[in-house]
Amino acid sequence: MADLVTRNAEMARRMYETQVHAHRTHSLVQPGILSYDDDFSEPWDLVLFSPKRGDWTVRITGPESFDGEPEFRMYWTGMPDFAITSYEVFPHEDGWVCRMVYTGHTRDGEEIVAHQVDFATIDDKGRLVRMEWYTDPNQWLRVWSAATGKTVAEVDEYFATTDGFARMIQETIASRKAGQGAQ
Repeated sequence: MADLVTRNAEMARRMYETQVHAHRTHSLVQPGILSYDDDFSEPWDLVLFSPKRGDWTVRITGPESFDGEPEFRMYWTGMPDFAITSYEVFPHEDGWVCRMVYTGHTRDGEEIVAHQVDFATIDDKGRLVRMEWYTDPNQWLRVWSAATGKTVAEVDEYFATTDGFARMIQETIASRKAGQGAQ
């Protein structure tokens, strides 16, 4: 029992510590986030949930199957220091709960803060099989607005369309590569 709690606490630490420092390294690659021992020899399904979108499933075949870097590259376009600035993990036998605070500063110095709570479920093989996250939607609309340079209303319009979030990420990253919003 204690071994499972310790294992889950370590997986959570790896996941969130990576997000604490990612704005410096521009990488979210960290072993042992999706599978405690990084064993991808047997694919599995990761069910994701957010209140805005509901459930959806990602097939995990390797560490790149669930890649958060494009989303964070979007954040860093408008807020180069965007990161988790504090978090607290509550591990248990089946996974963990994590309460975190994200903070970033826009290029003109405005501080943007957003809160999130994650509920993670780990299976008996040490694999992340479910991740739920809960946020204050208004705080995150401000984050996305600051990151993309779009108004809150424009960001909200993206979310009203199929694949709108993915398009917003792609367009923001593309604009940075074109020289707009580059650091």
